[in-house]
Formats: sequence, C-alpha cells, structure tokens
Amino acid sequence: MSELTVFLQQSANGLVLGFLYGLIAIGLSMVYGLLRMINFAHGEVLMLGVFVALPASWMGAPFWLVLLVGIAAATIAGGIIQWTVYRPLIKSRDVTLLVASLGVSLLLQNVVLMLTSPQPKRPEPDAFLDRPFLLGEVYLRNIDLMIVALALAFVLCTHAFLQYTRPGLALRALAQDFDAARMMGIRVPRMVAICFLIGSALAGVAGVFIGYKYGHLTPYSGFLPGLKGFVAAVIGGIGSFPGAVIGGIILGMLEVFLVGYLPDALAQFRDAYVFLVLILVLLIRPSGLFGRAEYVKA
Repeated sequence: MSELTVFLQQSANGLVLGFLYGLIAIGLSMVYGLLRMINFAHGEVLMLGVFVALPASWMGAPFWLVLLVGIAAATIAGGIIQWTVYRPLIKSRDVTLLVASLGVSLLLQNVVLMLTSPQPKRPEPDAFLDRPFLLGEVYLRNIDLMIVALALAFVLCTHAFLQYTRPGLALRALAQDFDAARMMGIRVPRMVAICFLIGSALAGVAGVFIGYKYGHLTPYSGFLPGLKGFVAAVIGGIGSFPGAVIGGIILGMLEVFLVGYLPDALAQFRDAYVFLVLILVLLIRPSGLFGRAEYVKA
C-alpha cells in the first residue's frame, strides 16, 4: 500500500471519527453557551440511548428503527435529568452544576451496571451496514458512509433550527446575553429544556453509531466519548456551534493519524494524546478556534 493510499485511508477514518465527536460536542457546547456549565453526564445520556436501543436490534429491527429508539431514549433521558437535577439548580453557582453533573454521571453508570452486567454488548450485526465500500483503494464500510451522511444531515438541521426558527433565535439570544434575553421576555426554563433535548438527541445518534461501528458497549462506554466530545468543543471554542463540529473533525483526524503513524509502543496511549492536546489548547488559546475570550474580574 502506497504512502498516499495510507494517508487517504487515515483521513477517511479520521473524518468518520470526527463527525462522531462533533455530534457529542454540539450538545456540550450548547449547554455551556447557555448555562456556562460543563455537563459531564452527557456521555451517559449517549450510553443510555444505545443501551435502550439494543433490544430492538436483537429482535431484528432495521437500523433506522434502532436509531429512532436510541434518539428517543437519549432525548427522554436528557429531558428527565435536566428537569429533575439541573432545573432546580439553574440559579446556583457554576461549580454546583458541575458537581451535580459528575454525580449524575456516576449514578447513571452504576444504575445501568446493576440493571445489566459489565459484560460487553453489541447490536445485532447488520449485513448492509457491514458491507465494504471501496473509494479507489480506500476501504470503508457502509456504516462509515452512513455516519458521515446522517451526522452531516443532523448538524445542518440543527444549524437551520438555530438560525431560522424562533426557539433557535431565542437560544442564540440567551447564549449572547442571558440576563438581557430574560428581560426581553424569553422563557428561560423552556429554552434550557429545548437545549438539553437537542443535545441529548444528537448524543443518541452518536451512541447508536458507536454501537454499530465498534460493537463493544458497557455501562462505561459513554464516559470517554463524552470527555473527548468536551475536548473537541474546547478545540473549536466551547459555546460555538461551528466550532464544536470543526473541533470534532480536528480531534478525530489527530487521533487517527497519531495512532496510524506512531510506533505501536506509543500508539496504544491514544487517549493520553487527546488530553495532552486539551492541555496545550488551554495553555495556548483557551477560547479555542471560534470561541470568544471571557475575562473574569478577581
């Protein structure tokens, strides 16, 4: 295999992984834009969505139905968490919401662990999604093409919602100036709930895709993707919608190329490199590529 073919193969793999990270990062970035809160339970919403969708797959349901079940489950889970935990704390200090999200994350992991088992699970293989697809000498599967196509479609739909609908404009106004938007009559609790529902739905999409692509699901499967989604959001500029998508693609490319070109002895530490990138971004450009710098008076 030529060097060019290897480069193109790694680029294709990185693009697929980047769109997955971008879907996760959007929800984190939207919530941060509104509440200045890092929702560490976002990965567990992803995990809940795909775990609830697994029985539909095992019963022979087609991919689109499994995807809808996963989206619905993640959306409902995100809405319940927002209503029962975050909504009563919305006027609390930022650190209170942060600690609450960590508590919710650990709680959900252990609840799913008690209800299921630590043994890895996977959706029932789908013959169409596992079918190979060749672009020249670049090898992909149909699931990879599905990830890029549907992730791009969901991203564009979310962008159109934020740009051209009244609730979307209200969310942007809240992200711009929370207090001024509230004084203009925007119903903050409703908008916050909508924000969580959109982010949770996109996490559900990413969860089902991860299940079909990698097929190794445990109650802890959402934690690391959630953290990497956070890294992607920081790279792009947390609070920025386009930044979340571009940050996800950058992170996916970087992770795949590091694993592809480093020696095997070093490539196994791929997760460590991801968080090294996070530290470097915070040191060099804390606001990310598209974020706005914020200054807090001492």
